[in-house]
Amino acid sequence: MKRDESPLPSRRQLLFAATAALTLGAPPWQQRAARAATGPEKYVESLGQDVIALAKSGTRGTSLRSRFVSLLQRHSDIRGIALFSLGTYQKQLPAGQRSKYFELVIRYAAGFFAYYIEDFAGTRFDVKSSRPRGKSIEVESAIRFENGSTAPVRWSVVKSGSGYRVNDVNVRGIWLSLQMQQQFTSVLKRNKGDFDALYKYLHENT
Repeated sequence: MKRDESPLPSRRQLLFAATAALTLGAPPWQQRAARAATGPEKYVESLGQDVIALAKSGTRGTSLRSRFVSLLQRHSDIRGIALFSLGTYQKQLPAGQRSKYFELVIRYAAGFFAYYIEDFAGTRFDVKSSRPRGKSIEVESAIRFENGSTAPVRWSVVKSGSGYRVNDVNVRGIWLSLQMQQQFTSVLKRNKGDFDALYKYLHENT
């Protein structure tokens, strides 16, 4: 899917994007098979409801971060997102360090969500429409809050077996994977392509 250029987001905008993109839901395992059999709009609707439920669950700290790690592994194309985020440095990622990098990206995202989860206690999640976009399907949606405000979210999902996975998300014109790419490649550029510097950045920002 083609991603539009956009300025760096505010921390709140990036957080909304990250939360939606990486699917914060925590349904019982019995529901996963049913979810996989639905269309992209139903899939996104279910995930959106999970976002709200998790934000209001009261789970916090290490337990919350652990749930995020598990969910990222199950419901998002975290490896695709992580590799895209390296930009022109992708081919320089040492083959023997790929697993380490993916794990750090998962923990980086999970820790970010856990710290700012209070910002996502919405009252409703609305799915508006969907359309093909290259090899992906783009789903329009919005998170609604008690004060009447909304946070529009555009999901990019791809077929995965009999179901779907989220491979990107756009909030208020900002594509999450593009912003991660700008952040990660900036670290690598400042450190002359040293991946240890990137690993340190990811670890320190978990």
